[in-house]
Amino acid sequence: MINKFPMSVAKEKRDTIGYVIEKLFGSGKSEISLRVYFVYAFSFASFFFIYIIGISGVSSFTYETNIFILGGTLFLFINLAYLKITGDIYYAEYIVLYVIFGCVLYLVYTGGYHNTGPLWVFALPPLTLFIHGLRRGLADIAVFLFVLLFLFFYPSEYLLEADYTTAFKIQIMLSLFALVFLSALYEYFREKSMKKMKKVQHDLEFFLKRDPLTGLYNRRGYHASMDQISGRHGVMLMCDIDHFKKINDTYGHDAGDFVIQEIAQCIRENIRKDDLAIRWGGEEFLIFLADTNIQNGYLVAEKLRESVERLTMHYRKDITIKVTLSMGISLINSQIPLEKAIRNADHAMYISKSSGRNQISRS
Repeated sequence: MINKFPMSVAKEKRDTIGYVIEKLFGSGKSEISLRVYFVYAFSFASFFFIYIIGISGVSSFTYETNIFILGGTLFLFINLAYLKITGDIYYAEYIVLYVIFGCVLYLVYTGGYHNTGPLWVFALPPLTLFIHGLRRGLADIAVFLFVLLFLFFYPSEYLLEADYTTAFKIQIMLSLFALVFLSALYEYFREKSMKKMKKVQHDLEFFLKRDPLTGLYNRRGYHASMDQISGRHGVMLMCDIDHFKKINDTYGHDAGDFVIQEIAQCIRENIRKDDLAIRWGGEEFLIFLADTNIQNGYLVAEKLRESVERLTMHYRKDITIKVTLSMGISLINSQIPLEKAIRNADHAMYISKSSGRNQISRS
């Protein structure tokens, strides 16, 4: 008999890890939320780490060194409380980074434990570039390097409490310059990749919500825009191209697609930027006129109907096509919900169809 217990344990472990990753980095999390998580993580880690260094070095460090290090932990704790209360990540990022800068420089100045303080400088380049990005991060690192060079090589024995050999200081600086270069190179390509990913994501979301033929919103785009429509006062227009099947039967489906594209362009030219135009399906279009009463909505609808009626579409050189629109109009407000307003406009459009087409009706 095969023992399946290890597999079930492994599966449960994977599910747990997946749950944690989804909670931290799921699609619902914004970039700001993730930055807050990381600042919390760095603040907590730095707080406990520097605190442990301070406590463990009570007997080894000088009194001033312990006060400085433990003071840094207190500052990080205050920063955590500030971030928790205000949610202001901008200043919290600066505080956590510059507190760490100060602690590291102080360790360089005093030597830390057995003159190992300068080794902590190697943690700063990747941390700085991660928090502040490439440009601001490199500026911060440049200031830090200048201060470090000044401490190491200024011809005075009073700037450093610790005693380092020249060879040690040169090795530290060369290694640090190499780390800065590699960290900056990594951050450059990371930011470049992130920009590409954001562009791909933006383009994907755009095309998923758009009708590929007309560029108007499709049904998916309509559902994504429901919050923009629901609860607002306005007018819904349902439009249908008259005798569209005859165009397809006479000239072919390519001609039908051409007509739909021309009508979509005509709709775009007759509505405002805040209005919403959707290819509802086939030759039907749904238009939401924001913050408009029924009288002004009717004027917009009539203007659109006349524009389509006057429109002469030249499909190829020898084919000229003219069409008309049958339209239904309805009101949407707090008493008339979105779905009911669409049904009303659709019903009104069929009244226009049955009444001779090329007209506007209200349900």
